[in-house]
Order: sequence, then C-alpha cells, then structure tokens
Amino acid sequence: MKRLAFLAMIASAPALMAQTPAPQGQASATPAPSSSAPTAIVFSEKGANGMSDLPMGVHRIPDSDVVVSGYQGGGGIGMLFGVVGVLVQSSINAGTGTGKVRNVEDDLRFDVRAKAIEMTNTIMAGEQFRTAFTLTPQPDGSTMTVTPYVVLTFVKKTEDVRPYIVLKTKVATGTDSGKTIKYFCCEGAALPLASLTENDGARLKELLTSELDTAINVMLLDRSQPFPRNDEAKIETNGLLPFIGKPLKWRGFDLGRYKEYNLVEFRGGIFVFSGVNIVEPGALEITPVVKK
Repeated sequence: MKRLAFLAMIASAPALMAQTPAPQGQASATPAPSSSAPTAIVFSEKGANGMSDLPMGVHRIPDSDVVVSGYQGGGGIGMLFGVVGVLVQSSINAGTGTGKVRNVEDDLRFDVRAKAIEMTNTIMAGEQFRTAFTLTPQPDGSTMTVTPYVVLTFVKKTEDVRPYIVLKTKVATGTDSGKTIKYFCCEGAALPLASLTENDGARLKELLTSELDTAINVMLLDRSQPFPRNDEAKIETNGLLPFIGKPLKWRGFDLGRYKEYNLVEFRGGIFVFSGVNIVEPGALEITPVVKK
C-alpha cells in the first residue's frame, strides 16, 4: 500500500510530469504538405542518457548502444525511474548483468545508429514523408535529433529476453528545444538468450531490424502529424514493459493504431518507459478506464 501511495504521489506531481499535449485531430497516413521548411533529421551518437533514460543497475555492452536490464534485484521502485536509486545496489545489479552476458557480448552488439540512418534514407526516398522531413540541415527549419538505442530485457526467473528498439526524439526550432518523445518497439515473444546469440546473433539482428523499421515509421508519422492525444482515452495495461523483468500494471493513453499495432502512450518523463509504446496484439492486457 505504501508503494502504491508513493507511485500515485509521483504520478500526480505536475512539476515532474511531462506536459500533456492538447487534443488534436486524427493523424493521416500521409503528412499534409506544408509551406514551411521540412524538419531536418539528425541521428545522435550519444546513446542513452544514464541519468534519465535508464534505471539503476543496467549493464551496457561495451562499444555499443545496447543495454541489458530486467535481471535487477533489490531496488524495486528504482526500476521505474532514471538513476535515483541506491548506488550500491545499482553496482551489484550491473555486475549481475555483466555475468549473464559476459560470454556472448560480441553477439549482442548491433549498430543501431548506422542501421537507423540507412533505413531512414530508404524511407525518405519515397513520397510519404518528403515534404515533412529532410536529411539535410535547413538554416531556417526545425531539427529533430534522434537518439537510438537497444534494451535487452530479461524476463524474471528465466533466460528469456525481450529485445526493444528505442528512438528518443526531440524537435528544436530556434530557441525552443522542444519536447522529448520516446518510441519503444518489441516484436514477438521473449526468446532464450542462446537462440538470440547463435550464428553471431543472427536472430537478434533480424528482430531488431524489423522493430527498427516499425519504430521509424511510427516516429515519422507522429512527428509529422501527431497522433491524437485525448485525455479521456485512458487505458489500463498489464504486462511486460521495457526494462522491467516482470509484468507491471500501469495506466496509459490510447493513441490509436499503426497497422495491427496498438499505440500506447505512458506519460511522465521521469519513468524510463515513458513514451509511445508500439504494442503487438496480445502483448499487453489493455482495458479502457471506465468513468465512475
């Protein structure tokens, strides 16, 4: 009960929560032509921010933008936030993660930034987003900085892993640094670590490439003509989320659909899984919140 009360207090604190976007019209599949300069897309080399994007105790695969999570013990509530937990426990947890993947780190590496640039170039060669975005910086236009990284989340009490693609985005216009929106995508069921790392990680790279394609398309759609943010579209979810190794019940907002995927937004920038979660059918239990 104390833990639930604490979470409720945190979630209701406006000073910590991200600003709620105003309701907007239904997004279309093709962005409307605009007379303004297109938004330039730039891919950052910085990777995930250890203080705000990651919970305590994650393990980073050296020389990569791949982090390992889900196995952490202790800490409890610290798993929901950036690094605000007990540093000693964080160090112990990171050591545990190193042990789980020590012998297969080479097979877990995935150059997500290079692949994201390649796939975005391919998508931008078509007509769908040509008027909304450019890959060449514009002197008078906006710039969207995209920081891609990978989160390999262990399912508790198993050696199964759920690989997530994450795209952290921020659109800056002039002196306005813009709002950060993250996009998370995981496709398919959790798989044994051994099956993901065999043949030099071929299965893992195949999964991450597919997820990256989905995430980039959702990102471009939402950042060109935002999906409607309706404060009344509250939903309850139950299931596995990025970074968390066991099912979690959490309240989000229904943003609609992309193909067969549900788009669920978790608000509040202090939570490491906050953002647009691209969810396959059946991957989360989703029920509408009924007004009392």
